[in-house]
Amino acid sequence: MSLTNSGMNPGRHEMWVDSEKKVFHIGLFGFYGVEDAERFFVDYEKYTLPLDKKEYRIVINCLELSTFKPDILPYLQDAYKAYAAFKEVHFVNSPNVVGKSQLKRIAREVDLLDQFNFVDDVSQLPF
Repeated sequence: MSLTNSGMNPGRHEMWVDSEKKVFHIGLFGFYGVEDAERFFVDYEKYTLPLDKKEYRIVINCLELSTFKPDILPYLQDAYKAYAAFKEVHFVNSPNVVGKSQLKRIAREVDLLDQFNFVDDVSQLPF
């Protein structure tokens, strides 16, 4: 654990593909630092390289994601731009008000807010 997130749960993620429903799932957990973000992108490439993104939806579940520091913003902006290649992009919001606003603010900053669907619960996904 790095000094920047001492006392917090380090960031981790789970990724899986539902090829039958054509949905790529990402679960995000804890407090992401730069090292966590770099590991995320390695795994993201491994999972998404074989996918035809125009045929797949992506669901990013942020229910257990903590807020993040400004040094992680460039990574988040890059991730959002990568998500935009999918047929549909769905975020399950963090229950934390600050976290929820951070997720939407980044989408606005990269001009993708209108293309992304933000919901507060998995049951609100349109599929």
